[in-house]
Amino acid sequence: MAAKEGRCSYKVADLSEFWRGQKKIILCDPNILACKDHMDLLQQLVDSKAKVNFNQGLDIRLVNDRNMELLKKIKLESIHFAFDRWQDKDIIEPRLRALVEKTGYSRSKGRVMVYILTNFDTTLEQDIYRIQLCRELNISPYPMIYDKEHCEPVYRKLQRWCSNFIFWSVPTFEEYLRGGD
Repeated sequence: MAAKEGRCSYKVADLSEFWRGQKKIILCDPNILACKDHMDLLQQLVDSKAKVNFNQGLDIRLVNDRNMELLKKIKLESIHFAFDRWQDKDIIEPRLRALVEKTGYSRSKGRVMVYILTNFDTTLEQDIYRIQLCRELNISPYPMIYDKEHCEPVYRKLQRWCSNFIFWSVPTFEEYLRGGD
């Protein structure tokens, strides 16, 4: 990852240097919250009044009360977070809960998605737990299969179940498996 994206996110420009009043802004930064200047950058997005698409996974572990206040003021088109490591559950779960509670984010208020790395140092039950947490919080899970070519077939079924149409109409993975695919 370091070779691809660098070790640290940093501010390279102010929004005014490239934005000319467009109604939408798409951020391709892999994690704006990791930038030491992220509060200034988030404020610029608030001030723009443009609809913002955070199209990369933000690190939910870096969300706090201060940056959450700015995040909830941004006109949100979509935002993505990552819940990759089960070992971070005790940090990520309360932060996801706080984010939803304090910002009102949900799948209906802007597209809120959580990337979930599956079958990498996790059990199927742990993967399903993280997916069901998203259901409980009314945000969309996006399972990402580790080593798709060599994974057990159940992981492809898990991924198909999580498509928005199926996921929100079939409450559990067990029910989905019983109904076939």
